[in-house]
Order: sequence, then C-alpha cells, then structure tokens
Amino acid sequence: MDHLRQYLGGDDKPAKSSKSKKEIKKEPWEFIETENGDLWFPFIKIPIDPQITAVVGANESGKSHLLTAIESAINGKYTSHDYQERQLSERDFCRYSDRFLITGDASRIPDFVTEWSELSDDERDVITECSEIPKEKKFERFYLFRKNVDQLIIYLPNVEEPHTVKNDYIEKFQEILPNIRILKNDVALPDSVPIQKLVEIIPEEPKGKPKGKPKGKPKGTRYEYLSASQRRKIRSLLDELLENDSTLTSPPSPEINSPNYEKKNKLIDSVLKQLKDPYEDLGEDNKKKQDDSVQLAYDMICTIAKISTNVILELADAMAEDDIGYTQALIDKINRQLAANLNFPKYWLQDNKFQIVISAKDHDLEFSIIDRTETKYSFEERSSGLKYFLSYFIQHRAYQPSDNKPTILLMDEPDTYLSNQAQQDLLRIFEEVANPGDDKPNSQVLYVTHSPFLIDKNHSERIRVLNKGTGYEGTQVVKSAARNRYEPLRSSLGAFVAETVYIGQCNLMVEGPVDQVILAGAATLLLKYGASQKVETLNLNEITIVPAGGTGNVPYMTYLACSRDEEKAAVIVLLDSDSDGNKAVSELTEKKYGLQETQLLNKNYVIQIGDLKNFGVKFPAKLKDAQIEDLIPLRISVLAAQKYGRAISRMNERDIQDIKENDIKAELDKGITMFKAVNSCVESASKDKPHLSKLPFAKTVIEVVKELQKKNKYDSKKVAPEDIKALEQFNSNFKILFKELNDRICQAEIERTKEKASEKVKHLEESFFNNHPNGANKEDAVVFLSKLRLLLKGDTRFDAEAIKNKIESIERDYELDKNLTERIEKYQEFTIEIKGLKFQGKNKSEEIAEED
Repeated sequence: MDHLRQYLGGDDKPAKSSKSKKEIKKEPWEFIETENGDLWFPFIKIPIDPQITAVVGANESGKSHLLTAIESAINGKYTSHDYQERQLSERDFCRYSDRFLITGDASRIPDFVTEWSELSDDERDVITECSEIPKEKKFERFYLFRKNVDQLIIYLPNVEEPHTVKNDYIEKFQEILPNIRILKNDVALPDSVPIQKLVEIIPEEPKGKPKGKPKGKPKGTRYEYLSASQRRKIRSLLDELLENDSTLTSPPSPEINSPNYEKKNKLIDSVLKQLKDPYEDLGEDNKKKQDDSVQLAYDMICTIAKISTNVILELADAMAEDDIGYTQALIDKINRQLAANLNFPKYWLQDNKFQIVISAKDHDLEFSIIDRTETKYSFEERSSGLKYFLSYFIQHRAYQPSDNKPTILLMDEPDTYLSNQAQQDLLRIFEEVANPGDDKPNSQVLYVTHSPFLIDKNHSERIRVLNKGTGYEGTQVVKSAARNRYEPLRSSLGAFVAETVYIGQCNLMVEGPVDQVILAGAATLLLKYGASQKVETLNLNEITIVPAGGTGNVPYMTYLACSRDEEKAAVIVLLDSDSDGNKAVSELTEKKYGLQETQLLNKNYVIQIGDLKNFGVKFPAKLKDAQIEDLIPLRISVLAAQKYGRAISRMNERDIQDIKENDIKAELDKGITMFKAVNSCVESASKDKPHLSKLPFAKTVIEVVKELQKKNKYDSKKVAPEDIKALEQFNSNFKILFKELNDRICQAEIERTKEKASEKVKHLEESFFNNHPNGANKEDAVVFLSKLRLLLKGDTRFDAEAIKNKIESIERDYELDKNLTERIEKYQEFTIEIKGLKFQGKNKSEEIAEED
C-alpha cells in the first residue's frame, strides 16, 4: 500500500442548499444521524501527491493541522509541537464547528478518512481477513474511516456498505499502514559535544559478546561528562573558592552561622550541584533539545559515517588519559570516514568542497567546517541555517526503518532557519526520500511552508493551497493552485519564486516572457512524462530563466549578472536568429561592454534558435529568421490558434474552423516565421481581423500540449495520429534544445566554480562514485562523461585523446544514447572501465614507447 492518495477531514458544516447537494457527490461517511433525521456534513478533501506535497496558505488556514490530521488518521494519535505523542481527544475538535458543544455527552472526537491505492496482493488479503469484506471481492483501492479514535471502517469505491475492521484485528490491520516520520525543525547540530555523552548513548553489548561500556556509566569522570560551558562555570566557582581560601584553611568558627561558614558552604554546594545535576536549570524542553542535539552528533558519526562504537570508546579512553598521539590518530581516521560517507556536497550545492571535520579539545569533540577556500571555521562562526540544514540532513540519512515499510514524512515549516539556497538544497533531500533507489521502499513527503523557495518549480502539480474561510467555513482548498499563473500562491506567500529570484547562480537569459513561458512549460511537461531531467529538460529549481525585456536588453542584463560581483554567476543566452538576435550575439561575444575588459561571454555560451538545425531540428526549408515559436509543430500551432480564438478572441465557431493547416503552411512556404504565419491566418479567418498576441498564444500552446500528453498517456486511442505525430515532434524539438542548453550550462558551471580543464579526471571520478556507489541511471553517466569531455576540451595531447576515445567506447558499449532513465546494466564492469580512464594516457605512452 504505497501511497496515501487523499486526506479527508471533517468540515463540520451541514449542506442546506439543494443545488449544492445535486452538484457534490455525497459520501456515506458524511452523514450523521440526529433526532431530526440524517444531516450531511461534507468533508474537506485534500489530494496528496504520490511523492511530494507542498502545502502553503495564509496564517491559521489549517496547514499545520493537516499534518496532525494525517498522522491521526493513520495512527489514532499524533505528535504535538513539543514532539510528545498525544492521544486524540475532544480538545482536538474544530472550534469553529456548530457541533463543538459544551455538554459532555454531545461532544465529539474528530473523524478522518484516508484513501489508499496501489495495494499488493498480501495487503489485500490482510484487509479482507481483518474486515467483513468477502474474500472474492476484488478492489484496487479503499477508503479508511477512523471514528472515535480506534473504530476503523472500510468503504470500497462506489459502494455505500461499510465494512468494519474487527476489534481483534485492529493491531494487525495497523501493520499494513505506513510509518509516520517527523523531521524535527527545532534541533540543530551542536558546536561541540562531550565525548562521554556519546559513550553514554552506546547500547550495551548483547549477552555472549565482549562486554562494552555499561550504558550510562562511562569510564570518564563526572566532570568530563559536562558540557564546555558547564565546566567553565565549575572552574569559575573553584576560582572563587581559592580567592577566598581563608574560608577553607581557617579553623572552624565557633559560630556555626558565621558569614565565612555560609559563604564556604554556598560555594561548595554550587559546585556539587553542577556536578550532580547540571541540567536542572534548563527546563524539560531545553533538556530534550540538548539530548536530541547530542543524538544528532552520534547519528552523524556512528550511523552515517559508520564509525565503530569501539572506536568511540577507544577515543574516550585516549582523551581521558591525555594520550595526544593516539587521540589524533583516531580523529584522523574518523574524519576520513566522515568525508567518504557523508558526501555532504551532493546536497549542499553552495560549496562543492564543503567538509565537516572533528577535532578533540579538552574533553569535547568539536565540529568545524572546511569550505572551498580551504579555510577552517568553527560552527559558532557559521550561520544557524547551516546547523539546521545539517540537522535535517542527518535525520534523513540516519533513518533506518526496521520493518522496511513505506514511510510518510511530515515536516512543518522547514524553511524557518534556512537561507534561500539552503531551502532549494532541502528539496533534493525530499526528492531522495520520495525516490530513494537501491531497493528501498518509496516514501511520501508532505511539508508545510511559507517560503517561495521551497516550491518546486518543476512540479507545480504538487502544490496545495489552503485558505481560511470566514466563521464556521474553516479550512478551504484552493483547487487552481497550479493554474492561473500561480495567483493563489501570491496571496498565500506574498510573492512567487519567479518574482523573488531574478538572477541566480545559474541563469538562462532570454529575450522576453514569451521565451520564459514556452521553455518553463515545455520543461515541466517533458519531465512529467518521463524525460531525463538532467539531459532532456531543464531543472527549474537550479536554473533561473531571466527575461531581459527585449533583445536589446540582453547584453546589459548579462553584464549585470556576470560582471558586477566577485562571485560571478553562470550565464548562458538563448536568442532568436533574426537581425536583432545577430546584433546581440555580436555585442555579447565580440565587443567590450561597460567596465568589462573582454567580451561578455564565450561564444559557446550563446545559442540561437537557428543553430538547432545542426542538431536535428527540422525547420521549414525557406525559413530565415528562426524564433522560438518555430520549434512548435504546425499541427499544435493550429490547435493553439483555434483555442485562442475561442477563449480569448471570442471568434465564432465557423471562423475558427477556417484556421487551417494548409493556409498556414502556404504562409510558411514564403519564408516567414510560425507566429507570423499563424497570426496572418487568424486575421484572415474573421472579418473582425483579430490580432494574435505572443504571450497568451505561448500559454495556449503549452495548454494544448498538456492536454495532448494527458490524453496520449491515459487514453491514446482517442488521440488522432496526426496529433500524436505533432506531439512527438514537439517533444523531440525541445529535447534537442534542452540538451544543447544543458551542455552549455554544465560548461558555464565548471567555469563558475573554477573547475578548470587542468584538474585531474580522478577528482570527477571520485565525486561520481561518491554520489552513485551502487548503481546509476544512464542519464547520470551522460552528465558525468559530458563534464569530462568539457574538462578535456582543447587539450590535444595524446593522453587526453586516449581518454576521449575511451569515453566514446564506453558510451557505445553501455548504449548511453538510449532510454536515459534506465539503470546501467553491469554496473561493476562500468565502474572498472570508468576508473581506468585516468590510466589511458599511461597505457598510450607505453604503447608509443614499445613502438619506438
């Protein structure tokens, strides 16, 4: 039972309108028996994406309650804001409801319904065994109604008859439901941790094995168990005692209550208190957070980096005995394993040289950071955002489900402490949770956010927008979140990411918003229907499409992005192949601009639409000034023009039918662009001569492609052959464009991060196998080998040529030009061949020596 499809939560307002009753489907669990007959209380229905769902909305719109409701619906209990498990009770009932009554006998506990699908045969057998559903009944999905905490009722689709889960089988039924997992958003990785606190966490050895340290009784002294700040406090108290040493050395005063006697006892009591219960003044919440932060450190070292607990015990002994040499040897070993197993730069793209290192100081392990400048920083010198991102990263990597069941990950406002870029990096963690690979069960992720930077621009279909109704209306679901230019998000977030991120680290500069709409729409649709994100489409979370506001503005916008900061952004440019585009190319690649002493861009970073003819795009034979609309097949252009005529120009149906392919083709044969040809035919089709506007036409094209792709996937028999052919041509044209753009983006990123062609193949090889130790998709290998080629570009030495030839051989042998989303077969042999690339030059030189 892989996916929680939908959550249905009680709406608590009776429907009175007969009109609404006819329009809305009434579910059997929505009726409540009363003295006055059955009242219908429609539930709030929130679709949950099979992989990742982002929930946004105004304050008090019910976003966080949705997380609680999902957990309650599955387990009958939930995790409170202080991460304590709580049982559902009357206090959890909606305050806005008319049924929130004061009298105890009429009060209610919230009801929940979840819809489940993708059942395995074993799960279906358990469901029928635990309920009253006949064994011969076949079903692919079901609704689970949780009533009064522990009463479970199953409904099958389009069947009103309920099937109660038998009381004796509730526990067994619960086992087929997924685990709930919550990432804590208020616990950060500590700056340092006493080594003895880590020793305390180590579990006792099972019977029959060599005995380890008894849990809770580390070898070190009580003083070593304390944190650095607590030890400083004790030293301060001891200093105060020594400064008043007369209170210690003078004979006892005959007056038992003398000031000296009281002062001495007070100081001694303070020292003993710090040693006995150093956390007394923290409070329960702060104690828990401190314990959680120590657990994070333990998980990072022992669970993720796979450091043996025996090594931690040895380290604790060495530090206690002040054995500096052995302590440092163990620390070096731990740091090597941390670097190899954490692989943090895979997720933290802000710095591909980022490392976490540990050092021993006094009785603590201190955590430090080495960045790409090879400078070492303490955690105290870095922002809190990094520590919290590390916390999320460690919680994710350290999670090990014992029963290998799917998991639903819930997280409330993870953006609280994170920078904009860190939030984008967090999306990669969510993606890995949902699609872990390596035979791990897929999980679902659902998170609540106020930040536009945690909206995945590649997947607008994952967004759910909640709105707060007035009075008893409570939470409402905005159903048009992914349409209408994200308008519902504007009121929920204040601004959308496209408006808050103008120039990013990697930018695709285009002439105007038409290019932006077509490129973003095509990229999203191709990704949704199976294209390789890394090769055949654009990752809109990593690439900012910047409309310059006209071809003439492109050089200036490029100058702003490339030349004004010490940390230059990566920029590539896409232009039409008209006279204005040619002029812009000249300004970008041949002339100095502003304070720039050289040309703005390398010619490799500028591509014109007409260049795509060399890579497989077929334009009309007489076309001269190719524009982005010329990538749109004729058939799709016709369908878009007809839809535009109905929806925007309000043309009558007879005039719309006069927008014909043959007429547009005749115009194309004159050598004009697709848009001009379509516009000419639209004007000729009606006496009103409606004018076609570029931006709404571009949006209409994307809508047409979206409709065709959806029909082709779910009901292909109803799609005309010419429409399928046009769709395939559209996909092919844009895959070619995106591949060329991605090649240039890769090259620009290498230059931005100062990875030069002189760097060794070994560096990229290590990075690739750190990211893909056990297997990889073909698309991952394509990106890796493309990067290798770019590093070797221009290098004509025989060793570089030998490596290039071997790369071509590997691409042929492993068919890396086909089915890019498939896994690489014979991955172990592939690994050996890749690791042999760095020896190709040596082999070649030996061959030459033998020939001589």
